[in-house]
Amino acid sequence: MVIPLLFPKRFLSPLILLLLFYWSCSDRNDGSSNNAVSSSLQISTLDHKSFSFDEIKNNQATVFLFLQPECPFCNSYGKTFHDIDSVYHSKHVTFYGVVSGKNYPNSEIDSFRLRNRLAFQMLLDPDFKLQKHLGARVTPEAFLLDSKGNTIYRGLVDDWAYEIGKVRAQAHNHYLTDAMDEFLSNSPVTIDSTRAVGCYIQ
Repeated sequence: MVIPLLFPKRFLSPLILLLLFYWSCSDRNDGSSNNAVSSSLQISTLDHKSFSFDEIKNNQATVFLFLQPECPFCNSYGKTFHDIDSVYHSKHVTFYGVVSGKNYPNSEIDSFRLRNRLAFQMLLDPDFKLQKHLGARVTPEAFLLDSKGNTIYRGLVDDWAYEIGKVRAQAHNHYLTDAMDEFLSNSPVTIDSTRAVGCYIQ
């Protein structure tokens, strides 16, 4: 039996392309849980001890801050990092600084940590494994993860620096702390992604 066409022939190609696009998007969405950080991903701490991502299972939430010691943005945010970590540590949110690549010796990373009074642990990502997995582009860039390793929020800490070379007198929006507060109160995270501004990771 021949089934009559419901669409004129000239519409068939665009329709097929549209269906293929829809199916490909559906497949990507169904597999989004695979983006969770895996315990098999191996990096080390600043003192060259192996860091296991199983540790994040013990945290209410985890924040990975991608940093570079020479980045002016990272140094400008030093006090902000210190203050946020101090407040949320008691709420069982654990912060980690991540330095990707091999451009910085351990001594420079440690000096950066001490200069900015950062109490959280620094992680070394020389082969860009964590950077590629999470999709970090610049420093500083924040990633808030739940205990299963799923990304809840990524992007700016706040909007103090909103473009390269442009800053406000003070931040108007505190994206990271807002996301943490909403997540910890079991509320939907209103803004789950912003485009970070800073120094490109290389």
